[in-house]
Order: sequence, then structure tokens, then C-alpha cells
Amino acid sequence: MTPYRTTLLLAVIFAGLGVYVYTIDVPTMEHDAIQQTEAQRLLPFDYRDVTHLAYATRTERIRMSRDERNRWRIVEPVEARGDAREIESVLRALEIGKISRVVQEEETEKGMITEQYGLKSPYVIIDLTTPEYTESLALGNTGPLSSTLYAQRESDQKILLTTLMVGDFRTKSLETFRLKDILFFDRTGVERIQLQTPGQTITLQRGAGFHGPVPGWNFTSPVNAPADKTAVGILLMTLKDLMATGFIDSLAEKEALLKKLGTPSLTATVHTKQRGHHVAFFEPLAPDEEAYAVTSLREPIYRIPAHVSQKLPREMFHLQDKRLFGMGVGEIALLTVRTDDLRYTLIQQHGEWYLEGKEAEPIDQQQVKLFVSRLVDLPAELSVSETNNNPDQYGLTPPATEITGIDQKGRPLGHLALGTREKGLVYATGAGLPGIYQARSLILGQIPSPETLLDH
Repeated sequence: MTPYRTTLLLAVIFAGLGVYVYTIDVPTMEHDAIQQTEAQRLLPFDYRDVTHLAYATRTERIRMSRDERNRWRIVEPVEARGDAREIESVLRALEIGKISRVVQEEETEKGMITEQYGLKSPYVIIDLTTPEYTESLALGNTGPLSSTLYAQRESDQKILLTTLMVGDFRTKSLETFRLKDILFFDRTGVERIQLQTPGQTITLQRGAGFHGPVPGWNFTSPVNAPADKTAVGILLMTLKDLMATGFIDSLAEKEALLKKLGTPSLTATVHTKQRGHHVAFFEPLAPDEEAYAVTSLREPIYRIPAHVSQKLPREMFHLQDKRLFGMGVGEIALLTVRTDDLRYTLIQQHGEWYLEGKEAEPIDQQQVKLFVSRLVDLPAELSVSETNNNPDQYGLTPPATEITGIDQKGRPLGHLALGTREKGLVYATGAGLPGIYQARSLILGQIPSPETLLDH
């Protein structure tokens, strides 16, 4: 019986140890770990709870506040929108920051050593307010490692070595925390665009679908014509992404600058269902200087990179659908090709192509479809003349190459005339655009002969 009693006794002892470990020892260890983690935290609250933030450097003091919709606003030294990304990056860095060690706790010695750690005149003091806490944190010199900073909390006056990084704080300024976006609109909701230059007003209207605006765009002035949806999309993206590099805030400075700037080189108004978003662009006052943008007299004058302003379209041509031929592939019933050496007609029926006069003979469908797609998508590269006056000087009377498209109803809707070649380009007119243009001359070498089309 003795061995069994011994085994039973050991089992009871182990069971008791297990109960102790799981009911007393483990919870104590977890509690100690939580306490240690809390002790290492620099701030005892979530950065998303901060409602007021003051950021004071040796040269400026910036006060910011957050409203109930989580929008940040600068309230000192100017009234301006705050950049939530920049503000919250500072707050996140403070929340992530940990205390590596307490450098000195004795009150009598603190005054003697604050200068040593850069805390007698800290380069930045951050005041934080939440619904439950108020804390002020002074940041001093870099610690023994580049990824550490000395700091001092107002609540306990301890000098702390922290894991904060100097780069997260030292380069911040008023302009860092200001929102640099100039226009605020949803590109997908834009219905109309107006562009005004000193010589012309251009209006673009988006097509309307059952569920709202569709991708297609058309000019409604100065002419009714299709627009290039890609070019319009790039214009909207440029306006939406417009960022300020600087601000002129005071009324006196704004008035003085506007007198020097004169007339805007371009004014753009983007209309959504809710409202219009307006911006006027002014050229730099001197070479190598920045350009300017103005949205309203209530807002600052924004400095912007000169190249951004210069790339904005100021002529209708830049936004036009530049395809010269004027028909789509599916609309063509007959396609007549005439050059100095060739003359033939292609017939399209149910998506298949035939050579007129040799309908029974098969032709190379892949080759003819490639040629037709290149033809209908051929864009104008440069505008030569807005009218068709004096076409003879460009080799267009008669043209060396002429291609005509006729639809199912016998209407000649597609047309392309190609004249003189010049430096990789060829002078051209087309049904898709009024005027004379230059297109890539590569198209001349892509016109197939009837012999190459026949699939033998």
C-alpha cells in the first residue's frame, strides 16, 4: 500500500501547485507585466483622444484643436485648416514612445542637470489635452543613441530617456501642420468644368447616366464637340491634387500682391452637384519664382510650383478628342482608300472584312483590322490652323492620301486627308476635327495594298 500512498500524495501536491500557479502566480505575473508596460508608456492616453494640441518651438507657438467630426484646425498664430496627417503623425509618435529609464528623480539636482540634457531651454514643448488628461512634455537633446531623446513631463518633473526620434519633432513648423490641399472635391462627382483665359472661355459637360455622371465629356462652348476623357481626367486629377508650398495670409499682403499679379492666366471652376470649386492661377512675378493660386478673398493666397500652373490646358485643342477620322470601327460599312499608287474599297459585314470586287476571296482579317483600328484612332499631334484655309501649302489640294468611311445609311461620316511629310509628321485634315493638324507620318507606311490583304 505504501507505493500507492506515495503516488497519491505526490498527485495531491502537484494538483495544489497547479492551482497555485493558475490562480495566484500567473495573474500576479500578468498584473506585473501590465504595470511594467504602463510604467514604460510616455503618455497614459490614446492619441485619438487628444482634442487640443499646442506645439511651441523657440521661434513660434502653434495651437490646434479637433472638432467633433475629427477635423483639425489651427487657431494660433493664424486661423487655418490643419493637416490631420501631419498632426496625428506627431501624436502617434508620442503614443508609441516609451521610457527607457528615469535619468534623475532627486528634486534638488534637477535644476543642475536640465541644461545638460537640453531641457533648460527645450527645442519644443508639446501641450496635450484630452477629456480626462492634461500633460505638457518638453523635448531636449538626443540621447546616447540617435533613436532616443531626453524629455521631461510637467506632471512629475522627471527627466526621462525616451525612445522618441528627433526627426519626428525637430523639423516641424506652422507650415508643416497647415493643410496644403487647395481644392476639395470628388472627381467622380464632377458634372461641369469651366476654363477661362484672357482670350477664351471653355465649358465641358459630363454625360449623364441613369445612376449619375458617366466617363464621357463634351464641349458645350466655344463649340459642341467630343472631349478627350483621358485629358479631362488628367486635368481633374491635377486640380484635385493641387498643393500649396506656401501661404500669404494677411489682408494687407494679399491686396499688395494681387495688384502686382494683375489678371489671372487661367481660371478654373469645377462644378459638382453640391457647389462650384473655383481657383484662379497667376504667373510668377519673376523667372525661377513660384506661381500663385487664389480660391477666394477669405482664403490665403497660395504659392504653388510654377510648372504645375504651366502644364494646365489653356486651349481647347489640349482637351479635345484628337482622333481625326471621325468614325468608330463598328460604324464603318465601306472604307475607300486612295493614294498615288493605290485605290481600293473595303466592305465590312458583321465584323468581317471583304475586298470590293473580290468578295469571294478571303483576306487577312487580322491585318485589315489592325489597319482600320490605327486609322480610326489616329490623333492630331499639333494644331496648325483652326480653319482649312490655304490647304495647298500643306500638300492637301489634292492630298497625297485620302481615306473615306461610309456608314450603313450611305453617309460619308469618316474622312482623313494626308499631305506633305515634315520631320516625322504629316499634315492632315479629318472629319473628327475642324482645321489643319500634323499627325504621325507612321500611318503612311501602315496602309496595306490589296495584294498584301489577300490571304493566299
